[in-house]
Amino acid sequence: MATKIARWGNSYAVRVPKAIMDRSGLKQGDDVDFFINTTGNLELFPIKETHRHIKPTRKIHAEELLKAYRGERLANQDSWPDEGFVGAEQKAWQS
Repeated sequence: MATKIARWGNSYAVRVPKAIMDRSGLKQGDDVDFFINTTGNLELFPIKETHRHIKPTRKIHAEELLKAYRGERLANQDSWPDEGFVGAEQKAWQS
């Protein structure tokens, strides 16, 4: 399938046909990387290690976890070692 290189701001863009996207498993918003191989051809491949591909196993939100917290000292707070903290972290754990 042929396509054209177009200007996109200070960069250039290539439109990827839907058939190629479907066949490669890529989706809009996926991170990709590319390089020039030893024969001078451009190769493009998905980056699967990004945080975007990590899905939580449960649908728990921070608001739900912290809804009962009223700002009091946590019960396990004294079990944290003081020597591992510096600056503001150390002051927060010592207060």
